[in-house]
Amino acid sequence: MTGLAKSLNALSQGWLWLGVILMPILAMAGGLGFQATGCVLGFSALAAWVVDRKGADYLKAAWPFWLIGFLAWACISTIWSPYEAAFWGGGAFLLVVLVIPLLFAPAIVLKTPERLKPALVWTVICAGVMGVVLILMDAATGYALSLWADPVAKGEDPVRRLGDAEMNLGRGQVSYVQLLWPMAVLLILRMKRSLILVFGAFLGLALSAYLNNLSIVLPTLILAGGLAALAWVRPSLGLVLAFSLAIASLGFAPLLGLCASYVDVDWMRNLPLSWEHRLRMWDYSWQLIQQAPLFGHGFDSARVFDDLTFRAPDGRDITVMSMHPHNIGLQIWLETGFIGVLLAVGFLAALLKAMLNICTGSAPAFAVVGLVVSIAASGAATVGVWQHWWWALIIFTASLLCLMPENVDE
Repeated sequence: MTGLAKSLNALSQGWLWLGVILMPILAMAGGLGFQATGCVLGFSALAAWVVDRKGADYLKAAWPFWLIGFLAWACISTIWSPYEAAFWGGGAFLLVVLVIPLLFAPAIVLKTPERLKPALVWTVICAGVMGVVLILMDAATGYALSLWADPVAKGEDPVRRLGDAEMNLGRGQVSYVQLLWPMAVLLILRMKRSLILVFGAFLGLALSAYLNNLSIVLPTLILAGGLAALAWVRPSLGLVLAFSLAIASLGFAPLLGLCASYVDVDWMRNLPLSWEHRLRMWDYSWQLIQQAPLFGHGFDSARVFDDLTFRAPDGRDITVMSMHPHNIGLQIWLETGFIGVLLAVGFLAALLKAMLNICTGSAPAFAVVGLVVSIAASGAATVGVWQHWWWALIIFTASLLCLMPENVDE
């Protein structure tokens, strides 16, 4: 290996370690830091691969081409999108620029020197446990940690600052729904009778979400945990069911909007306002999808459909389409149409094929299924599909699964 290759590998290894160490802080700060961390990690990983073409054989499969095709179509759809944004330097272009280098991030984990892997594994485990502890403390103390780290500035509205702290902590909890899976599987493989600690970490995260009034975390953990447990016993079946769930959440998303359109408005008033808002968004998304089912309305077009409002019980007029539909399936249908959905489903199907070949044992299947279901469930009710920090978080988390030993099931 040349001196340049060693230097680039050392740089990318350094960013990998830094990203793992900062996991709790990045999550509690709202997750947006994963975007910057992932960007540097991805580009350093790509540069290292260009000089030393080793460690990225996993990219010799069909799924990267389907993924790039999906992102390329999202970029093309900016041409007819009513949302005014530059093509070069716009959100779609930057997403492609971020994701392609990030695909080389697992290679950096695979290149971790054997003498350092045990330390990195325990760092991931400690960062996972510490993150849950800090998140639970912040939720239980009314965001005391968040306000200590970023106090209310002079002249700033304290109510607004408290709302920002609640939102940031919610993103951190959604982040750890994913980040706990590498921690869980590595801890199970490293320490006997570790299931109590693993269960405690997931329970602590669920409790923090309850205290933060974030209802999506508990059902996500239950669903992901159930299918992950099945995958431990029946790896192939667990993988097929997990990816089928993810594919169905995209392909049949319009049915969710159709069902929402039949929900009685008076009955909605019995729901928490956040869920009433979601039902109205999904209903409106279904109406918009019918207007452009093949090509969609274009990238980020959901942002411009903000004229429709509804009156909340407290008298406020709330915009129905709040930036995005809060369901990635509906958003892909709305903005990229059937073609975008087809490309996204093709990516998931190709990735399933690759995982069935790689994850033949209990431990890797357990971790992959838990991660896939967590991503699908969170995406069905919370995040926007084009959020850069979320993509960086997903690939970063998936990369950490490469720390599992290759002969783990032998």
